[in-house]
Amino acid sequence: MKRKNLFLAYCFILLVVIIYGCTNESDNVAISSDGIKISFDIQGEGNPALVFVHGWSNNRSIWVEQVAHFSKKYKVIAIDLPGFGKSGNNRQKWTMATFGEDVATVINKLDLNQVVLVGFSMGAPVVIEAAMRMPDHITGLVLVDHLQDVEMKYSSEVISYLDSIYMDIVTAPTLEKMKPLFRKNKEESFKRVLSMVNNVPKIGWRESLNDIFRWENDDFIESLTKIQVPIIAINSDQKPTNVEGFRKYVSSFKAKIIPNVGHVVFWDAPKEFNRLLEESIQEFINR
Repeated sequence: MKRKNLFLAYCFILLVVIIYGCTNESDNVAISSDGIKISFDIQGEGNPALVFVHGWSNNRSIWVEQVAHFSKKYKVIAIDLPGFGKSGNNRQKWTMATFGEDVATVINKLDLNQVVLVGFSMGAPVVIEAAMRMPDHITGLVLVDHLQDVEMKYSSEVISYLDSIYMDIVTAPTLEKMKPLFRKNKEESFKRVLSMVNNVPKIGWRESLNDIFRWENDDFIESLTKIQVPIIAINSDQKPTNVEGFRKYVSSFKAKIIPNVGHVVFWDAPKEFNRLLEESIQEFINR
């Protein structure tokens, strides 16, 4: 009898674990307008909510230190854009606008009304697109090491060259090729990148890469004129940030520069990045 009771108790506990696991998984998934699964993590409580959006070829795991730090004070959401991480990849449109809709879908699912969007690299145009779609929900935008020069345009020849360079990096990655990405902890950072690009389907990667350049050429300036919320950039010093050019379209724009770091500024200088992000959040709140 004791064995039978123990067996039944074990089965009950196992069933609870399975149900909880399934419920937890479904709670962390939204479905895009074109039927794609959008996977995300959510931790912490507090306003404003912080929504972190990764760059091209990576996923939400790049933000692990920021999620751990900021979830002590805020509700923190880290999203896998479709085509990356645990999200789906069976879609036709791989555009910044579509990704922006994906971010808006997650915000709507979670019923967030006071949001700071943080977008790294490709995530920068994505959060701009998201903010255009739901201005009443957004408190501020933080663009991380991308869109330094609003006035720069890419020729078709340059786009073709960059396409070949970046696709080669993710299909045959080496530490030498990735030197501009990070200046500190290079071996550890390289291993983190490999975990995101090795042995994963790269469906939509080339299409989304090329739409970054198209968006910057065709949509960037027009999109800025539609943004109704403050924008702050946290950039490395690898490229000069054209602050005055940006302020032609967003008069309140600010740039915070972290010296001697690579493109992934929050890996090379996590404490300084977190300090500047917290500073930016407070500036948004106290406007």
